[in-house]
Amino acid sequence: MPINLFNNPLSSIKLGVNDILKGYIGNNQIFPNDTEITAAAFTDSNIANTGGNTPYVVSGDIGSSFTLTGSNGATAPSGTQVISVSPATYQIAIADQSNICGSPQRTPQVIITPQGNTTLASGLSNTDTITQAAGPPNVSNTTTLSVSITNTNRVTVTQGSSVLWAPGASFAVNISVTTQQTLGSITLTPSPAIGNWTITNGGFTPQAWNSGTAGVDLVWDGSNAGLNGVSGTANITIPAGATPMTSFSASLTIGNINCYSATVTSASDTIFP
Repeated sequence: MPINLFNNPLSSIKLGVNDILKGYIGNNQIFPNDTEITAAAFTDSNIANTGGNTPYVVSGDIGSSFTLTGSNGATAPSGTQVISVSPATYQIAIADQSNICGSPQRTPQVIITPQGNTTLASGLSNTDTITQAAGPPNVSNTTTLSVSITNTNRVTVTQGSSVLWAPGASFAVNISVTTQQTLGSITLTPSPAIGNWTITNGGFTPQAWNSGTAGVDLVWDGSNAGLNGVSGTANITIPAGATPMTSFSASLTIGNINCYSATVTSASDTIFP
């Protein structure tokens, strides 16, 4: 490694009357005592939004020491780096933003900081950046949802002055969903939670509702991924042994998928005896 003469750098060294530009012991440069970094930059100017390792190349005197600091999505090797061969390549990890909806284009950067007697060449910036592509955009997914409940088998019981829905009462829950883009899951939730419902498919295509219990989501099969709308009827019967109810409700929700955000996410209806 370069050394000083006492506390000061060697200013000159001669062989006879001739100036010696550089002096070495083995592979270590001892004159001049200072070392210089002459170049430091990414080899690429752009990187995909998926990120990954990208080369950052440093050139200069053997023995030059420095640290690298990454930011804005860049992670650099830690600790003090020493050039043993010039140019030297360091891998900078650029974070993946391909799964971050609406993430903008950004410029991950690396700052090089000389250590000890190492300096940067005149005019050399200590900062370099790479341009990373934006993540997938958020897409407003114009959506309409509707739920309407029809009583198809009227079974009630009177308790005091109240008329309540009783076990055996049946309801047709009509739903309609339209959307511009791919659907997420469609969830129908009967209310209240009073035990197992009897669910029959009333014309939904291509998949029937998955069976469930009251208060537990009845989720449209995930194979709807390519649909831009669905409509039909779920037939629901209050099971035997259930506590009579003042009303029956059903709510419908649609989940987002990828970066599509539904403009309307829920609808509901309630029917009284």
